[in-house]
Amino acid sequence: MLVALREAKPARGFVLGLVYGLTGFGLTLSWVMLFGKLAWGALTLLTALSVALFGASFPLVRRHGRPVLTALAAAALWTALDWLRGLWPLGGFTWGSLGVSQVSNTITVRLAVIAGVFGVTFAVAFAAALLAEAIARERAPLSRLGLVGLAAAAAVAPVVIPFAEARGSSIDVAGIQVDFAKAVQDLSREGGDIAVTRLNLDLHRTLQSAPPDLAVWGESALDPGSLDILDEVRGTIADVGVPVLAGVTSGDIRSARRNGEPLFNQAVVFDGRGEVVDVYRKTHLVPYGEYIPWKPVVGWISALEQISYELTPGERLHTLSGPGLPRFGAPICFENSFPALDRELVRQGAEFLVVLTNNAAYDDTAASAQHLQMSRMRAIEDGRWVVHAAVSGISAFIDPTGRAYQQTDLFEPAIIRRTIRASTERTLSVRLGDWLPVVSLAFAVGLAAIPRGRRTGRPGPEPLGPGARTLVILPTYDEAETIRDVVAGILALPGVDALVVDDSSPDGTGDIVRELMIGEPRLRLVERPARSGLASAYLEGFGRALDEAYDLIVEMDSDLSHDPTQLASLLDGARDRFHLVVGSRYVPGGSVTNWSRPRLALSKAGNIYARVMLGIPLHDATSGYRVYRRELLQDLLVEPFHADGYGFQVELVMRSWLRGWTLGEVPITFREREHGHSKISRGIVLEALWLVTRWGVALRVFGKPHRRSRVSRPT
Repeated sequence: MLVALREAKPARGFVLGLVYGLTGFGLTLSWVMLFGKLAWGALTLLTALSVALFGASFPLVRRHGRPVLTALAAAALWTALDWLRGLWPLGGFTWGSLGVSQVSNTITVRLAVIAGVFGVTFAVAFAAALLAEAIARERAPLSRLGLVGLAAAAAVAPVVIPFAEARGSSIDVAGIQVDFAKAVQDLSREGGDIAVTRLNLDLHRTLQSAPPDLAVWGESALDPGSLDILDEVRGTIADVGVPVLAGVTSGDIRSARRNGEPLFNQAVVFDGRGEVVDVYRKTHLVPYGEYIPWKPVVGWISALEQISYELTPGERLHTLSGPGLPRFGAPICFENSFPALDRELVRQGAEFLVVLTNNAAYDDTAASAQHLQMSRMRAIEDGRWVVHAAVSGISAFIDPTGRAYQQTDLFEPAIIRRTIRASTERTLSVRLGDWLPVVSLAFAVGLAAIPRGRRTGRPGPEPLGPGARTLVILPTYDEAETIRDVVAGILALPGVDALVVDDSSPDGTGDIVRELMIGEPRLRLVERPARSGLASAYLEGFGRALDEAYDLIVEMDSDLSHDPTQLASLLDGARDRFHLVVGSRYVPGGSVTNWSRPRLALSKAGNIYARVMLGIPLHDATSGYRVYRRELLQDLLVEPFHADGYGFQVELVMRSWLRGWTLGEVPITFREREHGHSKISRGIVLEALWLVTRWGVALRVFGKPHRRSRVSRPT
């Protein structure tokens, strides 16, 4: 999939991810088909959407030419989405995690000790992404070999991480498993409940000759119908004389009331006399298995009739205790698929874990084996022995390395027994929690937020000699009050010419310029139709400057908001260091006078927005006081421009940056014009914001801004 996604855009990536997800999860969750095609299809689609989202998002974090960064991005994105899939919707669904696939890989799985299952998921995705990058480098054998080596290192390096060890007290535990399917065959629901309970009682009696420290009966060992023989249950437990942990579906087990009382899925601790001493009620119920969310909306689905009763969630997650036993946690079935839940039990002091489960409804499908895999991962993450106690299999004991002992077959009556050890130590995974997916999410979001598309930076320009020629372009419209002072200030600088591009100003600006041109060959005038636009005025001037071989080309306002006496400092920067020098209001030494606070705040905010969206390393991308090197303008004018006004200024800077040219800023003092009216309108500002947004999104998705032309250099 990662190979297929390498050149994909978001839309195609979504489709590829969806196909992968539907196939992978469709097979993994095939056991849901037992409850109908609608249930299987809905759950498969829901989980597949997380992979589709990965496929759509991968182009935002992919970095061509940087294979290791791309692999890290892929791993971070996959890990973050896998984590989020376990949180939402309806409390999440964790089945099919990449990390769980490695429970038998005793090397890579060690990452779970410090980063939980998500650490292993990250390693698997990272190695896969490196191999995908290696496949794409068939013409670079050394690079390919290096990537394959790094992938191998990611898989093997965790060998240095030690597994946790349980060094606490010893507990002799016996787990009882019955043939659930045979017990309920041809019986009513109540009769089936009693039959299953009595099978547990029969096997429990065999422990009397050599009682363990704790006997465990799986989930649903006592279901609602079993309350009719609750006295028999207590009597049998008292006869054997050892504490029992049993899965019980009922109301308040202490009162044994039935009618009108909410039902809970419970882990109940009986002492050796058959008295209830502690109860944990399942807090994370199975949507559409143990309760029906959004019932008014989905109530028409006939398959929901399979849910004979709805359960009520417990109020809180907590550990359990029993006579002579250290505190332990008893997550019930579905809960065990959520690493944070087991981890919280360990934080509360659980010294070992008992998973009560009933997968009998899934027959001999892969569901039970997949569930056991998750218990093995929890043992490694939490550094605890886990008793995986299934009412009808698969049951097993699991040590903190994830190794399973005395694993049973499905629907095989059996008693498994082993001495396990308690532990009070906490792994880094327990201490730090889901730190890796949080970091991964931040990394992926941060990488996606950085626009792509910049070429490799070019070397700085060669310094220009004293004979360098400069042309200042002055767009004008009704600037009669200021044009004399502006031209005088410019022509006071040696080697600097001025070109006034006038849009047929009604106030006679053009006439004044013609008057000033008398006897002054350094000043010229271009007259155009009224209100032809700022961008086209500058493009007109740029074309003339390039045709006449000027070395430096200057943009400058004609209303004295740009002080001509500050031009020398901009020219110095362009002659010596930069291809583009911007006169900046917002660097140290720069300032703005005669502006209201709201207007100043709007200008600063707009520049910050442009800097973030486009990745431009300038503080004042909208400034119209700037100097270009000839070679930069030649490169920029190869393609047509889209924007006008503020947007045009930003587009020039953006293109310069993306094409690898060097940019610099020189502080200036910007003064609000004292004569005439500002040409900036609300529409121009909104257009610029829209264009910056569009360009920023395009840079992240496509690696380049849109190039649709609206304003271009005249031929």
